Amino acid sequence: MHNNNFLATSIRLALTSSLVLGALSVSSVSIAEEDTAKVERIEVTGSRIKRSDLEGASPVTTITTEDMKLEGNFTVADALRNSNLNTFGSFSERSGSSAQSQATIDLRGAGSDRTLVLIDGKRFPGSPTLGGGSANLNAIPMAAVERIEILTDGGSSTYGSDAIAGVVNIIMKKNYQGLEFNVGGGSREADGGLTSKEFSVVAGYQMDKGNITFSFDHQDRKGIADGDRPYTAASMSDLNGDGIIQAYTETTGWSIYGATVASPDFSETQASPLCDDLAAQYGSDVFRKVAADDDWGPGSTYCMYANANVSYNKASTDRNTVYVDANYEVAENIEWFGRTMITQGKSFGRYAPPAAAWNKMSADNPNNPYGAETTGYWRWVGIGTRDGNVDDYNQDYLTGLRGTLPSLNDATWEFYYHYNKADNKSIGEYYLSYAGLAYNEQNGIDLGSEEGIANMKATTLTQDTATFHQYNAGIGFDAFELPGGAVAHYFGMEYFEQDFASVYDAQSEAGLIGGSAGNSASGDRQVWAAFYEAVLPITDTIELNVAARYDDYSDFGTNVAPKAAIRWQALDNLVVRASYSEAFRAPRLDQLNAADTFSAESGKDYPFCGSNGQESCPTKQFDTYISSNDSLDAETSDYLNLGIAWDVVEEFSVKLDYFNLNIDNAISQRSVTNVIRGIANGQLTPDSTFYVERAPSSPDGSLGRVLKVGTGYANGDKLSIEGIDLAFAANFATGIGDFGINWNNSFVLDYTSEQVGGAAAQNTAGWEGQPDYKSVLTTTYTIADHKFSWNMNYTSGTYAKENAIQNGSVLVPEGDLDSWLIHNITYTYDIGNFGAITLMVNNLTDEDPVLNNGKYENADLYNNYGREYRASYTVKF
Repeated sequence: MHNNNFLATSIRLALTSSLVLGALSVSSVSIAEEDTAKVERIEVTGSRIKRSDLEGASPVTTITTEDMKLEGNFTVADALRNSNLNTFGSFSERSGSSAQSQATIDLRGAGSDRTLVLIDGKRFPGSPTLGGGSANLNAIPMAAVERIEILTDGGSSTYGSDAIAGVVNIIMKKNYQGLEFNVGGGSREADGGLTSKEFSVVAGYQMDKGNITFSFDHQDRKGIADGDRPYTAASMSDLNGDGIIQAYTETTGWSIYGATVASPDFSETQASPLCDDLAAQYGSDVFRKVAADDDWGPGSTYCMYANANVSYNKASTDRNTVYVDANYEVAENIEWFGRTMITQGKSFGRYAPPAAAWNKMSADNPNNPYGAETTGYWRWVGIGTRDGNVDDYNQDYLTGLRGTLPSLNDATWEFYYHYNKADNKSIGEYYLSYAGLAYNEQNGIDLGSEEGIANMKATTLTQDTATFHQYNAGIGFDAFELPGGAVAHYFGMEYFEQDFASVYDAQSEAGLIGGSAGNSASGDRQVWAAFYEAVLPITDTIELNVAARYDDYSDFGTNVAPKAAIRWQALDNLVVRASYSEAFRAPRLDQLNAADTFSAESGKDYPFCGSNGQESCPTKQFDTYISSNDSLDAETSDYLNLGIAWDVVEEFSVKLDYFNLNIDNAISQRSVTNVIRGIANGQLTPDSTFYVERAPSSPDGSLGRVLKVGTGYANGDKLSIEGIDLAFAANFATGIGDFGINWNNSFVLDYTSEQVGGAAAQNTAGWEGQPDYKSVLTTTYTIADHKFSWNMNYTSGTYAKENAIQNGSVLVPEGDLDSWLIHNITYTYDIGNFGAITLMVNNLTDEDPVLNNGKYENADLYNNYGREYRASYTVKF
């Protein structure tokens, strides 16, 4: 396949470039003289043992605060989302759900649940809105971040569960001295006006025995309406030129939930006889009668509603954060340290008016063309748009003591208590009350009257809470000698407990709210752990690292996660490394305990498409009922990494790492596509959790449309990810200025998922939503007080779609989706004591996101901000 050829060519080109640059450089490799002075030791992500070597046995990528700004990032979430290591994209602020304020990181495309987020090496708990499994990056203030370290091999042996795909460690500012103000704003060209604002203060005071660092950070960014982008606005196009518009295959942003009525046996649908009246009242760009032969079956029609004319796809965010870090020497060799971080966030999103079934539509209803009680797919426009207002409040406190024990050869010790509480509230306005609808119908109240609409209006409430208590203690010491020096040890113990609850209002729980989805969930767990790590200097040039962690979970059992890594200083300027680790992930609390919940999940009905002779199978939304599973077990993994770090010359370095991640017994919610296909081909047995309900088959024997899908969580899937990371860094000082290059590349050689009930396992790297190559290249030029940077963020093209072959049991990719290349330009003028001015243009060429058949379907991978102008002013005292 062309993907592998392209990959091989790219790697050869990159390696050749590094050798050429090294050969052309006039500098020679410098061999440092042996320094007998004591070298400062620091803690690097992936190990609790401090060391002097920055390039360790495990691969760690560092993103500095300056890197974040030069790459055009506005938030911490942006910085991680735009990383080449966020291979397949990750969840960002999305309008219309209780999670609309959230943002995550998904290393290797393994799932955000499998990436552990730390703050200063301490676990940052998962958001209750995300089931407690993924951290909300929008709770972390940009102004207080010093750098981000990303460990790209398994970290469970050091940090515990969730570190299957790697660890993101966000290092905050400490021991800061002085005062810094920053203010800025931005404008998206497609939206106009001030679309983003930022203001921050960072202050630090140094005392004889300690330091206190304070930060206040405010950021807000406006949302984006579907109608404000041509590719998400409601549209219809006669793609095949037959003079007939077909629902969904030739429409964008239009919904069956308008005024559509199903026959009593669901064999067909027809537009309401009053559809033309609705179009005359609201406009033909709001309601319209459309053929539905392809979507429901021959002879069917819909009265569709243009939901994209009023909905948002990107939610707004507004965040304020106070951060304080402090330390103080309370006695000789004993230091107190503490941290406080309080984040308050708001978000606004909008859905179109409630889309909800009109159950038991009476036989004499003027909208009913069948003369018998049936079901309507209705848009309750009189109620108004569904507006989602989300408030997040996160409190994070940490306090502890650390020090040294001179009597034990300066052994180091640390103890801390960590408390986190998240309170997230989502209020949804203008939903449909089925009780109000029934009251109107029983009492003959006109549904369109002021009284009738008031009776049907409902407000939803979701309250997500989580608390986290953690106690951690550890001691590091040197003991025993090997030819390369003393063996460093670290031993620690940890206890933490989590309580999680997501509570929906009673009417939603009872199923009496139309246009809303979800159900309550709650749970708690206690975890006790012990961990050990050692660094063994086998020789002066070979170092062996070993680690293991034992975890005891109250709700599913125990686990041991080991790791071994070796580092060989092959030359003064060349490090060769290898690591092997095993990791695990405990089930999320909502996966174990949630009540059955309703959702409108997207998927593809391959059996229907194959049965009806369709060449391609469009993505549709299906009424989906999701069940939890209190019998879930932990999933396990193994991670192999082989790499080199080579300082070719003093000014130019190369890092090359090969990785192979295998996940067994993976926990997953069966997608509707998987359930539909698995039941059709007999690989999945229908039961109370997994089922498919269809409309009757057509007279010609072709399958009827899916009406309802049941799914849930289970163990058993497998996932294998194999790839290469390649990074170049260069800094050259010349007589005409300083030049810098930072080029990070990730290649996915293999991405194979084996799902129970799914199609045969095959490598899907390069398929839609799974690019096999991501690259981030930043070049800088500095002369005097001026600094210019050019950042390029590249995502390779992918295969466009999957066909339904042999009743959907085999997937065949065909066609191509474009690659995506974004240019961000930054200029900074340093005015000395008067501060610095930064001007920025993001997405210089105003690239649209990659579309599939003209539709914007992947907000995780491609953003829709368009060209954006930003300016900021920073002054330090």
